[in-house]
Amino acid sequence: MTEDSRKEKILTKRNILLFLRNFGLTFLILSPIFIFLGLMYLYQLTYPDVKDPFVQWSGHDPRTEAIITWETKEKEESTVWYGTNKDNLKWDENDDEDVYIHKIILEGLDPDTKYYYQVNIDNSEKSEVFSFITAPDDTDTEFDFIAYSDSQQFFGIGWHNQICDAIARHDDISFVTDVGDLTQDWDEKPDWNQFFKETSVYMRKYPFVPIMGNHDGYYPEDDPDAKLHWYETYFGATNTSCDPHTFYYSFNWSNTLFIVAEISKSGDEDISLDRNIRHDIWLNKTLANGQDKTFRVLMFHRQLFSAEDDNDGLIARIVPIVEKYNISLVLYGHHHHYERFLYNDHTYVCLGGGGGQQFGANYFNPGENTECFAMGPSYTKISVESNKITLTTFSPENDVIDNCILKLKDSKAILQE
Repeated sequence: MTEDSRKEKILTKRNILLFLRNFGLTFLILSPIFIFLGLMYLYQLTYPDVKDPFVQWSGHDPRTEAIITWETKEKEESTVWYGTNKDNLKWDENDDEDVYIHKIILEGLDPDTKYYYQVNIDNSEKSEVFSFITAPDDTDTEFDFIAYSDSQQFFGIGWHNQICDAIARHDDISFVTDVGDLTQDWDEKPDWNQFFKETSVYMRKYPFVPIMGNHDGYYPEDDPDAKLHWYETYFGATNTSCDPHTFYYSFNWSNTLFIVAEISKSGDEDISLDRNIRHDIWLNKTLANGQDKTFRVLMFHRQLFSAEDDNDGLIARIVPIVEKYNISLVLYGHHHHYERFLYNDHTYVCLGGGGGQQFGANYFNPGENTECFAMGPSYTKISVESNKITLTTFSPENDVIDNCILKLKDSKAILQE
C-alpha cells in the first residue's frame, strides 16, 4: 500500500468517525423533541372512537331539520328519541342498519324551538339527554354565533382544547362554526378522535356548522369514486348539487344568509373553483336570491388577504363577487393568526387562531388593508341584530383581542370608526 493510499484510508475513517459523532450529538440534542412528539402521538392514540352525539345540518334547513351524529364502539342500529320536554321524549327516528357512525335526520321540526334528544350508545344503554334550538322563522330575532378556524394540531399539540373550553363557557349561542382544517391529517382517525373529544364540551350545547379545509380531505377531480374521507363520513355530502363529494351549502338564520363555499387555491389539494362548474353557478345564484336578507355572510377556508401572504388570484376572483352581491362579512382561515381587513368598505376576517402552530411575529407583514392583527389562540363571537353586526375576538382566557361594529347604512354593513 502506498503512502498516499494509507493517508486516504485514514482520512476516510476519520470522516466516518466525525460523521457518526456529529450524528450522535445531533440526535442527543434533538432526542427530547423526538421523545416529546412520540409521547404526544401515543397520547393522541388514547382518544376513544366512541363519540357523543352532536347536531349539524350541512345542506339542510336549520329551521325544520337537524342531523344527529354519533359513534359507538360496536356496530348497531341507530335510534334517536326526541321531544320538546326533557322528561318526555315522545318521538323517535331509527335506522335498522348496523353501523359504527350513526346519522339520523330529524325533519318537520318547529322553528325557534328547543328540542331534547338522546341516542343509543349500547344495545342496552341510552346516552344522556342533550338539546339544541332550531333557527327562527322570522327575521327579527337577534342571535349570536361563534367562529374560529384551523383547529388542526401537529402530533396533537396545540391549544384547541382551550378554545373549546372557552366557547363552552358562553351562553345563548345559536351555533359554532370551524372554518376549515378541523384536523391535521384528513385520513388519520386519531386526529378526528381528538377533534371530537375536545369539541364535545360545546357540541353538547350548540349545533356545529362544518366547513371543509385543505387538511380535511381531498378528491381527485377525475375520480368520483375516490375513497370516502372522515370529513364526509361524519358530516356527509351536501344536497346542493348532483356532483359527488359536494360540501358547499347555505342556510338562513333570522335576517342573515350564510353561504359555506368550497374555494381553493387550485389544483388537486381540494376542489377548485371555476366559472363553468356547478359550484360557481350555485354560488352566484344563491347570493343573487339572498338579496332580500339584511346581511349575507360568506364563509370558506382559503385566505384572501393575509399578513403572511395575500392570495392575489383569489382576491381577483372573489372580491368582485363580494362587492356585486353586497356581502356583509367574509370569514376564512388557512393562515394561522387573527387578522381583520377593510377593503372597499367590505370587512374580511382571518380566523386562524383555533389551534394550529404559528410562525414568529417577524414572519408577518400587515398591509394597508389590515385593521387588526394578532397572534396566538383566539375565537370570535359574532352578534347579529336588526341593523348591525358586532364582532368580538377573545383569547381562551376571554381577554378581548379585537372589537368592531358593522352598522347597516343604505343596505350595506359599514365598519364604524
